[in-house]
Amino acid sequence: MIELGLFGSLLGGFLAMVLIYSVSNKSSLKTDIGIQSQHPFVSTIWQYAPRFILNLSYTANATGILQKGYQKFKSGTFQFARGQGNVLVLPLSLLEELAAVPPTIANPHAALEHDLLGHYTGLDLILESRIHHSIVQRKLTPRLDLLIPAMETELRHAIERFFPPVDAANWTEFMPYQCFGRISASLTGRALVGPDLCRDEVWLDITFNYTENLFRTIVILRLFPEWMQPLVCVFLPSYWNGKRYVQMAKRLLRPKIEHLLDKPITSSPLSFDPATSNVLHWLAEMAKGKDRSPDTIAHIEVLLALASVHTTLLRMVNVLYDITADGQQLLQELRDEITEITESKDGWTDNSYDKLHKLDSVLRESQRMSPPTIVGMKRLFREDYIFSNGLLIPKGTYACMPTYAIENDPAHTQNPDTFDGLRSYRGFKSLRDKKEAAQFLFTSTPPTALNFGYGKSACPGRFFAGRIIKMLFVKLLTEYDFKFLPNTQRPSNLVVHEFLFCWPWQKMLVRRRQNAVSVI
Repeated sequence: MIELGLFGSLLGGFLAMVLIYSVSNKSSLKTDIGIQSQHPFVSTIWQYAPRFILNLSYTANATGILQKGYQKFKSGTFQFARGQGNVLVLPLSLLEELAAVPPTIANPHAALEHDLLGHYTGLDLILESRIHHSIVQRKLTPRLDLLIPAMETELRHAIERFFPPVDAANWTEFMPYQCFGRISASLTGRALVGPDLCRDEVWLDITFNYTENLFRTIVILRLFPEWMQPLVCVFLPSYWNGKRYVQMAKRLLRPKIEHLLDKPITSSPLSFDPATSNVLHWLAEMAKGKDRSPDTIAHIEVLLALASVHTTLLRMVNVLYDITADGQQLLQELRDEITEITESKDGWTDNSYDKLHKLDSVLRESQRMSPPTIVGMKRLFREDYIFSNGLLIPKGTYACMPTYAIENDPAHTQNPDTFDGLRSYRGFKSLRDKKEAAQFLFTSTPPTALNFGYGKSACPGRFFAGRIIKMLFVKLLTEYDFKFLPNTQRPSNLVVHEFLFCWPWQKMLVRRRQNAVSVI
């Protein structure tokens, strides 16, 4: 599991940092990525502490630092320190303008690559190729409804393969994180690599374990200053394991990719064939220049798997935790909604997922309280830029917005500390205009809910993620009962740096519902 090695890794990294910095002169606060000193500095400890102490403080308490800064400087800018340099936090009032700044000036992909240490994790490919972004937008999202039957078939197979065997008479213990990890890999794999490879055990191992090793490498390396990272990484098993999984993917996918690259392109822009409508085929069709290489296409597939499997898994687990913790009333509301659609005149169809407004609301509320990251709208400025209010952002500045603090501001969300599964459902139903009501949907990107980004750079895969999460829970809620083990409850999240992980070691109980009727 991703988090299993983090505690030991953090401890070992901390001891090494103490030794290294005890003989280092790099103890003063530096603004080494261009941030001007005019911006207030925020820390939960002494702001002139050695940088490695400030970085450790951020590693362990990023939420507290961002929340403190947001409360004090909500309408202005502030900065905080982390190992890779200081970060400038922008106010929500600049959202529209920031979203409109061209990537040649303020680049979101460069910021992501910077966060995820792309030159050590292989994620620097996102700076060289953007074909995967185009394929998700132009190929995958427009065909989501057409993919539903194939995805439902894959879900049934994955449940049978990875879910514990259960009956209605007895409760069975299982670990949702492990179980959903394989289910997520299978479902996303169906869209990424097609019906055969998505069930391949090697592919499933690659997509699940690559993510584990990647985040372990990131967490450890970011404990160290950048000048030390090239030395530290060679001693990390996770670093070498990550490279090994990428090579495994290239060996596994290369024969298929070479075959596809040799075939003439015959599909029309709107054609659909369940056997060939997957990202692997679309990459072979659309790739040009340097992208038209088996190794590059295989590498892109691994990065797409990282983006889809990991974030979808976190959302799946957190939604189950939240529904179970909330109690029977919410659970019954969700089941009644599914039953109402199933028993309607049209019955259950491929379009039924768009009618699950209560389940959609739960997904959005769960993500509000447990987002994948607590900051967003991240940009690395490649040129000087002056906002309309006169704010100068020097070249080299890393800037972001405190998205978690914004969405959980009482001014934007009433009683933000309380999980209210139908919060967005009530907002959706309160508006007659469908376009206006859409701001309350899981996949929407309103100004105060920025987990998927905003504007042209908003995550193109959010529609796919929302669809497969709903698909899973339609099956789980109609066919199974869940509860926490005695004397246990919904676990707290684990926040490391700006990343938020669900608690992976939680065990739960599951049983089949009596007289359960399969909807899908």
